[in-house]
Amino acid sequence: MKLSEVYNRPLKEITEAMELSEMKVHTDEGGNVKSVELKYTCEVKSKTETGIPKNPFNF
Repeated sequence: MKLSEVYNRPLKEITEAMELSEMKVHTDEGGNVKSVELKYTCEVKSKTETGIPKNPFNF
């Protein structure tokens, strides 16, 4: 995905096309949520698109 696509498409479309890879919830000492960080990454293309298996090592 190109940066121009991120600016021109709704956020919902962008997040649906990506994979949530990390989530952090930040709280204060009283346990109240102050912020939430969501990290998305591009999904790995399939073997037919790249010619390379997703996980060639099968861990």
